[in-house]
Amino acid sequence: MIGFAFRVAALVFVLAALGFPIFVWSLSRTSADPGTADAIVALTGGEGRLQAGLELLEHGKGGRLLISGVHAETKREELFAAVGGAMPSRAGCCVDLGRGAEDTIGNAGETAAWVAEHNYRSVIVVTASYHMPRSLMELSAVSPFTQFVPYPVFPDRVRLEDWWRDPETTGVLAWEYIKFLGATVRVAAATRFWSQPAGLPEPATIERAPGENAQLVGTPT
Repeated sequence: MIGFAFRVAALVFVLAALGFPIFVWSLSRTSADPGTADAIVALTGGEGRLQAGLELLEHGKGGRLLISGVHAETKREELFAAVGGAMPSRAGCCVDLGRGAEDTIGNAGETAAWVAEHNYRSVIVVTASYHMPRSLMELSAVSPFTQFVPYPVFPDRVRLEDWWRDPETTGVLAWEYIKFLGATVRVAAATRFWSQPAGLPEPATIERAPGENAQLVGTPT
């Protein structure tokens, strides 16, 4: 019995190891024009994401932007200054801040609440290329009837073209792959193998654009 369990574990390990280079080679190397969607969500936590989300909003690719995962004590002005720009022209009407998310699961919950509040059907997702597969899986699990359009960005420290030559890049990608595998198992269980939506992890706290002078606090019912 122990020998059988060991062989099964070894097989799982080998399959997972073989899947790693496939995962890496499947990652986007360029950002194609995402077209126009109802809205945009930028997931904080990495280089270039906020700037790309703001640029898409300014170019009319979506009618509204959610910046998910903003620290509770970070002010709007500080957030925009951090990307080296002045307050965007549409910040007063069209940029909402998700204040509660601390990880990708939280990002998905905030986004699902925001999508349900505005009845969006299509949303452009801005995050790092290596983070995109897990993000799309988490988002689709809690908001399966929304079309999520990927718009990847490429942080300088992650060199996808020759990732095997750079220890830092290899480490980042390997850790993300492990998290992707874990998320796949968890989402499969939560959705009964993608046959139903997953439950939202926690209530979302979303600070609306100041022009609306209101807050959305809660989750879709």
